[in-house]
Amino acid sequence: MEQHPEVLIVEDSEEVIWVMGNVLERAGFIVDAVTTGKEALNRMRELPKIELIILNYVLPDMSGLTVLKRLRENGSQVKVIAVSAMREARESLVNAGAFAFLDKPFDIGEFIGLCKQAINRENAESGIASQK
Repeated sequence: MEQHPEVLIVEDSEEVIWVMGNVLERAGFIVDAVTTGKEALNRMRELPKIELIILNYVLPDMSGLTVLKRLRENGSQVKVIAVSAMREARESLVNAGAFAFLDKPFDIGEFIGLCKQAINRENAESGIASQK
C-alpha cells in the first residue's frame, strides 16, 4: 500500500491555504493547516508523523524563522519549505535549516516538485524535474 506523506501548511491566509492544500492533496499528500506559529509548534508536538512543513515567513504571532528555530531546538528534523514574498528572509531561513525557500508568488509545478523532493530527501540544489 502506498504511503501518503503528511504535510502541515503554516500560513495566515485562508486563500493560500486553500490553494496549497488542494494542490498537495491532488498530488497525494495528506494535508493539515494552521494559521499561527504557536499552532504549528503545538501541532508538531501532537503529530510527530508530519514529514513536511510549508512555512510562511510572515505569521500573526511570530516569524516563520522563529518557528523553524524552535522546531530545531526541540530536536525536530522535519523538512521545511519556507515561502515568502520577502526575498531577504531566504538566507536566514535556509541557514536555520529550511530545506528550500520559495518566493511568493510561485509556480505550482515548482512547488509540488520541491515538496516531492523534500519527502524523497533529495537535495534541493539538484534542481527540479520538469512537470510536463
